[in-house]
Amino acid sequence: MPRPNGKQIRKLRRERGLTTAELAARVGFTNEGSMRNIENRNDPIALIKLHRIARELGVVVDEIMAAGPVPSAPKTNHSAGLPS
Repeated sequence: MPRPNGKQIRKLRRERGLTTAELAARVGFTNEGSMRNIENRNDPIALIKLHRIARELGVVVDEIMAAGPVPSAPKTNHSAGLPS
């Protein structure tokens, strides 16, 4: 699944005066949490939803795609440095 640029989506959404709940409803998400996850964590989404977000924001899909691999949250290794 493609990875969107969450920061860009948030910026465009705010410029258009939309809340996350409003954009989520227009795109077809059942709750606004999905939209927040996209904006905050760049969660991968179905291509159709990406096209719907772009349409609702009045941009082409390329404008809301991540430029490259989106770094994931840092992983912690709790056993690092501990003797086995």
